[in-house]
This record gives sequence, C-alpha cells and structure tokens, in this order.
Amino acid sequence: MDKLLRSNWFVKIIAFLLALMLYTVISMEDQQQTSRNALFTSVSKNTQTVNGVEIVPYFDENKYVLTDMPRSVDVKLTGESNLVTKALKVDRKIQVYIDLTKLGPGTHTVPVKLKNVPDELDAVPSPKQVKVTLHQKRTRQIPISLDLKNKAKLPEGYETGKVDFSPKSVYVTGPDDYISSIESVRASVDVSNAKDNVETRVPLRAYDSQGNLVDVLIDPKSVNVTVPISKPEKTVPLSINKKGDLPEGLTLAGITFDPKEVTLSGPSSALDKINEISDVDVDLSKIKKDSMVDVDVPLPDGAESVNPKQVKVNVDVEKDTGTKTLKNVPIEIRGEDSEQPASFVSPSDGKMDVTISGSKKTIDGLDASDITAYVDVSNLEPGEHTVTIHASNSKNLKMDTEVSEATISIEKPASETNNSTNEQNNDTPAQPDENSTTNKDDGKKENPAVAKSKSEEKSNPTESQTEGEN
Repeated sequence: MDKLLRSNWFVKIIAFLLALMLYTVISMEDQQQTSRNALFTSVSKNTQTVNGVEIVPYFDENKYVLTDMPRSVDVKLTGESNLVTKALKVDRKIQVYIDLTKLGPGTHTVPVKLKNVPDELDAVPSPKQVKVTLHQKRTRQIPISLDLKNKAKLPEGYETGKVDFSPKSVYVTGPDDYISSIESVRASVDVSNAKDNVETRVPLRAYDSQGNLVDVLIDPKSVNVTVPISKPEKTVPLSINKKGDLPEGLTLAGITFDPKEVTLSGPSSALDKINEISDVDVDLSKIKKDSMVDVDVPLPDGAESVNPKQVKVNVDVEKDTGTKTLKNVPIEIRGEDSEQPASFVSPSDGKMDVTISGSKKTIDGLDASDITAYVDVSNLEPGEHTVTIHASNSKNLKMDTEVSEATISIEKPASETNNSTNEQNNDTPAQPDENSTTNKDDGKKENPAVAKSKSEEKSNPTESQTEGEN
C-alpha cells in the first residue's frame, strides 16, 4: 500500500480525478444559474393590446332593436408573457359585452364589460363606455317590387315576358320609425344581352320614398326570379292565292292545304299589324293532274321568321265536260260612301251573266248564289267611273263573265248640292211681285188668280173646254 501511495502514477490519477470533480461542480453551478435566469425571464410581465374584439349586446330582442352600437372595442391585456400568449392564441375565450337587459327605449351610455379573463391577467377595454340606442321593435309585411334593368340592351327583336318571382312578399323588422318610412322592398334583375330565360336569386333591399336604403332586417333576404326572354310570336291564318290558269280542258275541283296557320316571330309593333298571310301563291298553270305541292310561306314585312316555312297544298282537278250559264248574277258595290250614293250606268240593272266550266256533276248544282261579283268604289270622286268587276265562285271552277268592267255613277254629297243650288239662286235676276202679273200685250197687271187659270187652260185645253160646256 505504501508502495502504491509512493507511486507517481497513483498520484497523477488522484490529481486527475480531483480536477474532474472540480470541473463538474463548477459546470453544474453554471447550468443552475442559467435555469434560474430562464425562469425569471418566463415569469416577467408583458402587455399586449387585442384590437377589434366584437361587442356582444344583451337585451330583450323580442321587444327592442339596437342601433348606433360600435361593432368592437380594443382590449389591453397585462400579465405574465406565457399567460398573455395563451389567452390570445390558445384559449381565445375573452368576450366583450354590454348589458341592456334592464333598460328601455332611448339612448344610453353603458359600460363595456369583459368575461372569461384569466385571474392572472389584467384586462382593460378601450373605450370603457359606449353609447347605444334601443328602439321599440316592429314587424311589417310588404309586397316585393321587381325592377328589370337594361331592357333596352336586349338583343334586337327579343322581349321580356311576364316575370315570375317567389315569395311575393316579405317581413321587415326594425325600429318602429324605420319601418314606417319604408316605401318599397325591391329586387333588381339585369337582363342585358339575354337570349334565354333568366333564372336567378337576387337580394332584397328596403327603400324609403326618397329612394334611400333603410337598414332593417328582411325575411327572407332574397327572392327567386324567372324572367322569360323570347322573340314575340303570333299565330295567323293562311289563305291560298291562285295564280295563272289550268291547262285547257281542266277545271279546278278544289284546293286544300295544311297547316292552316303559321307562327310568326318578330317585334310586337310589326306583329300587331299582321292578321293573315293571304299571298301563299299556287301556280295553276303548272298543274296537269291531281297534285300535292310544297309552297313557300312568304315572310310578311316586319316579321323575322315564320314556322313552318312551307305548306302542303293539295290541288284536285277535273276534266271539262260541260258549261253552265248563270244569268242575272247581281254585282255588289263595295266601298260605297253613304253620303255619296253609287249606282250602275252599265250594266244598268247591276247584273251580268256568268258561264261556268266543269264536270257536269259539279256545275249542275250551281246557281247565282254560288257566284260572288263586286266592284270597289272606295276613294272614288263624284262622277262616272269605269271599274273592274271582280268575280269568283264557291267551287273554284273556271268561269267567263259576260262583261269585265262596269260604269258607275257616284253622286255628290247633299251638302255640296245644296250649296250649288243656293249659288244659282243668288245669280238669278229678281222676279216681279208675287201678287201681280204683267200682261205681255198691254203691260197691264193681271190678277194672279186669272193668270193661273189661263196657264192651266193652256196646259189642259180639253179640260178647259169641258168646263165651258158645263
């Protein structure tokens, strides 16, 4: 053992161990000091401001409406840093509120209160008080009005139809004076450039009589709207216009066509003037037998489209096997002015003969009532005029008329005749006094009664002689 203690290596080892122990003790003290410093730092005080914390009001919402309340306040938090951080970023439970439960209608200044603030923190709102107004609550039902914007910007020829929307009315809730000021609840739909139906949901707004927005609760807040967009359409009848004559030896037995009506589209201003399409032309000169032909339907002025564009026309013909003459067919005068009577000069009786060609079976049953003949004197001045006689028959048969023109005399209006007579009377020289008559032979005045008697004798000598003999 003594030998070991006297060994240099033993001494060196002991010295090394002592040095190591000393180093370890010193290092541990440094670490403890660092920990103490860190602990002191963690419990140091910190102040942070939370901006825009929403205010929650407590009041009787069934009776009152709250206005003029600021939306939020700022809250300053003071405390240990870790607690402040936790309150801001982790818990987030701090609430700001005002208590109006014991207040009635009117304007009030009330304190801003906080809750859910940790006991270790100091919280102060800014501002500490706010001014608010309580109003008596009122609910009213108001019908919805709908506005269509930019109708002038619809594509050319397109128009809006009857607008449908739902619901038709809404409930508005708010301060009594606000509700009383509401003139209308409106929705607005933009239809510019629309070619198809517009189906949308649009928000509702309340307005006063001056067009200003009124801030009230609207239930529901929006409305479903359907705006029909289309080109105006109109259904009109068709009539066939026969052109040309059937080839020699054929008679028209009948014409039928389908459809009888077509649908037009275009501006309403143009469609309102169209009541019929009467110029669907069928060229009979090309018909040699019973035929079914497709005929184009003409597009009337102002209309933009016609549907269908063609109609099927069935033309039935018969071979000519005989003729029949219908005598004394009356000619009607059309377009006559009641103040300017018209009469026939030629033919004087206003009648004519008509010869019908066709199959014996068809023409045997015809009489004058099956013929329509007329002249049109519309817009003709007083005097004599030669006018065309228009004639047709109920069976669409070929026919020849005795005459093709008539001479018509149109009288002057009675007012013009009276004026002319008065002018002639004014130009006639003055006549002798009605109570005396001058004898041409001796210039003496003669008794009017005697003059009258002589005049009668001259006009009726036989009667005068008979009276003398008696």
